[in-house]
Amino acid sequence: MLFKSDGYSELIQSFQLSLQVSGLKPQTIKHYTSDTKKFLENCSPITPDHISPKHVRQYLDSLRVRVSPKTVYESQLALRKFFRFISDEGEIKSNPCDGIKLTKYRVSPQPIYSVEEIKELLRSCVLKTPTGIRDYAIVTVLFDTGVRVGELISMDVPDWRNSLIRVDGKTGIRYVPLSIHSLQALDRYIRKWHITGAPFWRGKYGPLTSYGVLQMVKRRCIRFSVPYKGVHAFRRSATAQMKRMGMNDSDIMEIMGWEDVTMLRRYVALVSLELAQLAYEKVNHSSLIWDHR
Repeated sequence: MLFKSDGYSELIQSFQLSLQVSGLKPQTIKHYTSDTKKFLENCSPITPDHISPKHVRQYLDSLRVRVSPKTVYESQLALRKFFRFISDEGEIKSNPCDGIKLTKYRVSPQPIYSVEEIKELLRSCVLKTPTGIRDYAIVTVLFDTGVRVGELISMDVPDWRNSLIRVDGKTGIRYVPLSIHSLQALDRYIRKWHITGAPFWRGKYGPLTSYGVLQMVKRRCIRFSVPYKGVHAFRRSATAQMKRMGMNDSDIMEIMGWEDVTMLRRYVALVSLELAQLAYEKVNHSSLIWDHR
């Protein structure tokens, strides 16, 4: 057994190693291990092999009076992952998290760029200038793929044959599909900026950073009277547009690099009524009663 009377250091270390092997980013691993440590310290001196669903429920109840439902949800995710790990390792006979439903919390809608606003940003890019060509490519890729700004910066030359781009970010390395519009914008940028490899995105004084992308988007929004909503709003906009176009949830989650549908629901919360109306119009079930006329 990995349990020791003087603490859970070996167990936490093994759990942390398993998270690293699964490819999670350092910040995510830090949150999972921190939340797990807090729970185990709260349960001390009870060892994990004697922790029951009652202990988990009591701990979650104690959190609910002190923190937001979202924080409770995130702590519960960490505990689920931890107990699944030690259960798979044969350290416990039963998983105390089994049968405990995830905490629900209300999603606060986050702003997105409308299609017209994105068109306006693209129109602002003069394609006869190097900066305009670069910025056009960045805005196109951000909206087309929904990649995070950190993933955008990690890009290299695309896989032209398969229309894919390799990115490295919050959820590790993944491959994202590119539309013909993104491929054309990237081709133009690569030719005009003479890009042959990393760093892919360049600025006047060297490699373009995440902060540089943020400043570029903000500057164009202010100059061309488009409400600035942050760079991450492109990711939310892309998600909403994919839903509008009829993509199923599993395909969107694959492209966005999500394993849980929660993020998808959070991103489309602002347009949920619009999406419901679109779906309703497609079905139009009430037309059935008028067929006899």
